[in-house]
Amino acid sequence: MSRDPARAATQFFGGRVCLDFANTLDWRLTPDPVELIPDYAALLSWSARRGTMSAETVACLRTRSARKNAEAIGTIKKAYELRAHIWKAADALRNGGSVELDAFNAMLSRLPSQPNLTQYGTQYVFDLDGTELEQPLWPVLWSLSAVLASEDAIRLGCCQAQGCGWFFVDESPNRSRLWCSSEVCGNRERARRAYAKRRSRI
Repeated sequence: MSRDPARAATQFFGGRVCLDFANTLDWRLTPDPVELIPDYAALLSWSARRGTMSAETVACLRTRSARKNAEAIGTIKKAYELRAHIWKAADALRNGGSVELDAFNAMLSRLPSQPNLTQYGTQYVFDLDGTELEQPLWPVLWSLSAVLASEDAIRLGCCQAQGCGWFFVDESPNRSRLWCSSEVCGNRERARRAYAKRRSRI
């Protein structure tokens, strides 16, 4: 994570869509976390940057949300609920526990079947039509179901930098990854620990 919210909103260290979505609260484990998706427009921008929807779908949803402000606000509330459920599930799995599936299954039951894929630049995205304001949340839920139904579920990690709390899939050979990013949190935490060590010697 970055101390710059604009930069943090473009950093995707989780390795999976649902974990990058979980990481949209910067400095999650501090008294003053920074919200990276404060409104529906920011949710659409995040979806575009993460590549979960095409530019055409994002444009349709942006136009539709301008006419349905109350529904857009309601979607953001659902986004925060989903994100909190992902945090809880990830923490449970990291600690050898089990996930409470009722909430996830209830969310999945309200979704349509996964649509066809379509090519978007060099990527492939779900062919969403932009008619439902909750559509940005659908790829997150589909990603989550894929994580829970795979070996990813036992490879979840959480950044050990003070205050971070960002999640990731630990794909290192011996599962020894400590940071969401070695260059960002890793460097900062190593510097913090070195400073604390020097101070302890004074």
